[in-house]
Formats: sequence, structure tokens, C-alpha cells
Amino acid sequence: MTSSHHLHATAAADSLADALARLETAARAAIADAVDGDRGSIDIGIPSQQFGRRHGLGGHGDPVADLAIGAWAPGRPDPAAAALGDLLRALDPVAGTLPGAPGMDPVTRIRRAIPAMSAHAAQKTAEALSHLDQSARRVLRIGAARVALSGPHPCPDCRQRRLEVTTVGPETDRAVVCAACNGIWPKASVLGAVAGATR
Repeated sequence: MTSSHHLHATAAADSLADALARLETAARAAIADAVDGDRGSIDIGIPSQQFGRRHGLGGHGDPVADLAIGAWAPGRPDPAAAALGDLLRALDPVAGTLPGAPGMDPVTRIRRAIPAMSAHAAQKTAEALSHLDQSARRVLRIGAARVALSGPHPCPDCRQRRLEVTTVGPETDRAVVCAACNGIWPKASVLGAVAGATR
């Protein structure tokens, strides 16, 4: 079953995966700066998804943490590295309850489970992933992974002209979201129904 809750959960998972990848890139840049001698007062150590594990679990945390060990410097933690560790620790218990291969990235594991979720579970998943995505994007100082739909196209539900298209995830899974009423539809169905849409 695919409901609006499933669409929101999928969009949130794709957006969070994008934000985590950006945090990892920022953390790697901090590591490179520290390794090159610009240690300053930043601790660039990136926490593992779970304490006590010595082997990579996959995902965004462990490979970077292995690199960070040699570049550790006392001081305040790098914001991207700290946020990445916090987010992965928040995701790991949820992902661990879902089916998937050992070591699978937690967001990928959650995303793959969304189609089989009940509408209520998909709604709660969407809320949780959206919260984590917003936290990551605040640290990165970037907005939501959406762009405004060009043209005077009204929302099918509230008739306001505040439609946005998601910009991350597989093209076939992207959605159109109303910024006014939070309605959501598959991109292909909305753009096919709205003549002249360019995004």
C-alpha cells in the first residue's frame, strides 16, 4: 500500500541520506585540514554508530571514524562530525529492528522497509526522519532538498501556488510537496497533470 505517509517517509529518507552524505563530506574536510597540520582547537573525531565495535558497520560513520583517529586534537568537536555521530546513533536502533543485510546503511535499511509499513508506521517514520533531516540541515546551514515548481500551478488540494519538487533520491521516486498544506504526490503524476510545468 502506498499512502501519502509512505511518500513523505520515502522523501524524508532520501533527504536525510543526502544530508548525511553532506555531513560526511564536511567531516572528511575537517579531517583533511587536521591531518595537514591545521589542527586549531577542533576535535574532528567522528563517533562510531555503536560503541565497542571494531569493524565498520557500513553507513556514514565508521569509515570516517577510522580516518579520524590519527587526526584527533583536543578542543571543541567539529559540528559536522558531532552531528553525524549523533544522527547515526539515533538511526541505528531503529534500523537494527528492520530486515536487511548486516552492515547495511541505516537509512537504506529504513527506506527499503517503508513500502511494507502500515500507514501509521510510515507516518511515524516520516516524522522521525524529517526531524533528523532538519537537524542535519541546520548544522549544514542549508534548506530543504526541494525547489519551487515553476509556473502558476495550484496545489490539487488547497489550490495555493506553493508546490515544490524534491531534488534528491531516485528520479522515479521524487515527489511534489505543497509547502502550504503539506500534501504530497508522485512527481510524475503531478507534472503529467499540470500542463507546462518545467521541473
